Amino acid sequence: MALGVHHLLLVEDDRTWREGVGRAASEAGFVVSSVADGAEALDWLRHRPRAQHPDLILLDLVLPRLDGWEVYGQLRMDARLQHLTVMLMSSASGAPDVPLHGVVGFLHKPQQPEALVQALAERLRELPGRPKEPPRVPYALRLTDESLYALHALPAPVRHAVRVHLLRASELAASELPLASSWLMALHSEQPSLLVTVEGVRVVLVVDDAACALTATIVIVPSHMRWT
Repeated sequence: MALGVHHLLLVEDDRTWREGVGRAASEAGFVVSSVADGAEALDWLRHRPRAQHPDLILLDLVLPRLDGWEVYGQLRMDARLQHLTVMLMSSASGAPDVPLHGVVGFLHKPQQPEALVQALAERLRELPGRPKEPPRVPYALRLTDESLYALHALPAPVRHAVRVHLLRASELAASELPLASSWLMALHSEQPSLLVTVEGVRVVLVVDDAACALTATIVIVPSHMRWT
């Protein structure tokens, strides 16, 4: 797809529209996350590692709590979110009169959600492709003394499996974290964090995108392994 857009974050307060756009966009090959208002959008973005951020935010301008313009303004002021790309949409207003950083277009909302997705796909095809980014090295994996001690106390095969999955998480954090996985998930916490689960052992990784590092802060060991 143009711009390398695969993952969309849809910010739309109308549930019927959210479901309709989400369904049509999924059928068109997009991965869609959705939120119901501007405040929820900012919360969703701020509590996820950069590797789980969307390729494009499809942002309705008329929203409860925080409208689309306020959301856009906060995206531009937040150093962790300034890289995000936005497509504005509205049924009430027109396109901005001046270019805005990070805004790649404006869509007038039609009567049917499916028509919006078709217009989005056409608009994306008109845009120049993103310059190819160089491969990113894996994030550094740091273990606190407490987490290192807990891992060393595990049976050797389990310890090996956990360390392998922690290293894999450090690779994914540098590229694109899966939105859904059997062993890796994002935690809703004050600081972006991941939860790695292997054979019942759970490890919390705090994500520092600025330092390109993951820190294992908590290791939860099942009771049947604690005295092995």
